[in-house]
Amino acid sequence: MSKSKLLIPKIKPPPKTLPKPSPKILKLARKIPQILKTPNWERTLNEKIQEEEEEEIPSILSQIPDPASALAFFHWAHHLRSPWAPPPDSLSYSALLENLAHHNLFSEIDSTLKTMETHQICPSPEAFSALIGAYSRAQLDDKAIDLFCSMNETIGSFPDVVDCNCLLKLLVEKGRFECARKLYDEMLERSVADNYSTCMMVRGFCLQGRVDGAKKLIEDRWGPDCIPNVVFYNTLIDGYLRIGEVRKGYAMFREMEVKGFLPTVVSYGVVINGFVKNGNFPEVYKLINEMKVKGLNPNVEIYNSIIYALCKHGSIVEGKAVLRRMIGDGCELDIITYNVLICGLCRDGKVREAEQLLREAIRRNLIPNALSYTPLIHGYCKQGEAVIASNFIIEMMERGHKPDIVTYGALIHGLVIIGEVNEALVIREKMIERGVVLDANIYNVLINGLCKKGMLPNAKMLLAEMFDRNILLDQFVYATLIDGFVRNGDIDEAKKVFEFMGQRGIRHEVVVFNAMIKGYCKHGMMTDAISHVNKMRQDGFLPDEFTYTTILDGYVKLSDLDGAFAVFGDMVKRKCNPNVVTYTALINGFCREGQLGTAETLFKEMKTCGLVPNVVTYSILIGTFCKDNKITKAAAFFQEMLLRKCPPNDVTFNYLINGLTNSISQLDSIWKSISQEHSESVLLNVFVKMISDGWDYRTAAYNAIIFCLCKHQMLTKGLDLREKMLQKGCLPDSITFLSLLHGICADGRAEEWNHILTCDFQRNELETALAYTQLLNKYINQGASSEMLSILYSLLDDIKMVEEK
Repeated sequence: MSKSKLLIPKIKPPPKTLPKPSPKILKLARKIPQILKTPNWERTLNEKIQEEEEEEIPSILSQIPDPASALAFFHWAHHLRSPWAPPPDSLSYSALLENLAHHNLFSEIDSTLKTMETHQICPSPEAFSALIGAYSRAQLDDKAIDLFCSMNETIGSFPDVVDCNCLLKLLVEKGRFECARKLYDEMLERSVADNYSTCMMVRGFCLQGRVDGAKKLIEDRWGPDCIPNVVFYNTLIDGYLRIGEVRKGYAMFREMEVKGFLPTVVSYGVVINGFVKNGNFPEVYKLINEMKVKGLNPNVEIYNSIIYALCKHGSIVEGKAVLRRMIGDGCELDIITYNVLICGLCRDGKVREAEQLLREAIRRNLIPNALSYTPLIHGYCKQGEAVIASNFIIEMMERGHKPDIVTYGALIHGLVIIGEVNEALVIREKMIERGVVLDANIYNVLINGLCKKGMLPNAKMLLAEMFDRNILLDQFVYATLIDGFVRNGDIDEAKKVFEFMGQRGIRHEVVVFNAMIKGYCKHGMMTDAISHVNKMRQDGFLPDEFTYTTILDGYVKLSDLDGAFAVFGDMVKRKCNPNVVTYTALINGFCREGQLGTAETLFKEMKTCGLVPNVVTYSILIGTFCKDNKITKAAAFFQEMLLRKCPPNDVTFNYLINGLTNSISQLDSIWKSISQEHSESVLLNVFVKMISDGWDYRTAAYNAIIFCLCKHQMLTKGLDLREKMLQKGCLPDSITFLSLLHGICADGRAEEWNHILTCDFQRNELETALAYTQLLNKYINQGASSEMLSILYSLLDDIKMVEEK
């Protein structure tokens, strides 16, 4: 612990402890606030106190319920009552300090301590302890430590266990682990540490990622003074999951029951939170069902963490299904539940659906906040509905929420995205009128928008305005302006901005160099680009992955693969590791030149280096092989993509659908390839089977892709593709339903399938789907298959019952 900064003198002997107040003293103390409000309060107090001994004043002080009255009484008792009144002693001051500490009046505490210092009076152990507890609860760690050290130095005493634990908790939360460890060790020496103290140290170890150390501490302390309970286990489980040790955390969770501790809602919440962070939703739903079997109801925090993770993984449809499940289970929702979904829906462009959720939240008497409105404002702006977005700002203000720079920023950013830069400038004027201070980020967005619209003189005026308003310009503003001129084909103006920075003594940083280099590469001026890389080095900056990748891509676009390879070699030589984007740019170059063998070699090398191909890498290869009529190769890359849990995007889907559709003339050779070399190609097996059974080519292509997505637990992507399938005029059928049903069952959500899918198929359609289960069963796990079949048979039975009636 740090040495005390308080100058409270040492005294001998330590002050006495206050006696327990009598009922008479308690009654008088409670009356004092009312007495002080009467006209003749001084005389009344004199009469009352004369009936008591002088020694009772500290006891009275400690029991006065109102701190202002306690201060007034203290002042009267020792300064105003009579010229012969004794000066305040340690017990009186200490009683006052305890009262003030109880009400967190820290300025009054500091003032009282300074007075005591002047008169060389020291607080009692109880007062010291109360002060340490109060400062700790108020998160004032430095002050609490100073008081702790003063208590040790002046009276050689120690706070009680409750106040010690308050300080220990604060030190752990503030990350002052060494101080916390010293305090805990001293508590052990003085035999004042309890279960709570040990649990706090366990939490401290876990926050540092030293979970095994936390476990050892419990094992070492196990005994009469440390009896582990559910809280200990919850803390350890959370610690393991925080550092990504999911298996250890889950094993600890299961160990609880073996040791005789029943997991609580909190225990399940900790484990579920760990699984949702890893995207392991099947395990999450199993745990939810297990909770219900044990009579435990998941709380809103658990469901919110699931919804948040689903939205983060792009599974908005599933997130909404969880919301409906919450309502069905009678779980009390909060505005956070809706805010997460509103944000996710707006990000996916489903703004009207998000607005419906906002209205639903209001109907449920939940109070929306700025986080409810901001995504809607941004979302409607992106869709060109600036009027609706502005109306939301008005509604937000009517509900008592003052729009801040984030809300206005969302509106401005949304307007800029849809090209309504002039409207964005009007909003900027309104911000200034309402006293909202613009920051560099707002200007950056506006300058970016102006540049994209070719309004470069206006962009330069905003730059000048930033200088006039003394707004600190960051490198991104200059980079945005340079990039704006580059986009508009004016490389000379971009150079002027770059030179202007030098004239004002502003040092170019990597982001600005990269913007300029990107401009030169875009215009095919590779010599100038290389020159700026050299200048960058002269100025003390090392080119980064973006720099090298930009230059490499510049050579690729000029079909200069030798130049691109030279840059790649220099990058490796200078120990700037190529990243996924670098390899992808190079792979793209060789694909464009038809050198598919070299592209595949680079792809393999990339993986050997430990780099994980992204959706762009896979899409380039899939698209190239589809265009080259090598659909079996494209299908193999698609399968690898799904195995690596890399979600495809619309570009990937378009390549595959067009590739499959255009491969009809090769059906015989594809079938032969499947039989001989690609027997495990799920995509091609399903596609060819459907074509042989007379399905429309595009429908077969969509269904084959959707099944593959669901097989690899990408249900949301499958649901989204079904919507796009419909938008393209291709009707989802019973095979689409079958694939998605399998995806739902594989996710452990068979019980709620009808919240996600609708089934309005005829008997013959369902029988066709049932027949296809024989093909699909080759690729799906037995449990999911069993649940899927059970649902299908149930649906068929329902239809038969209706027909019989």
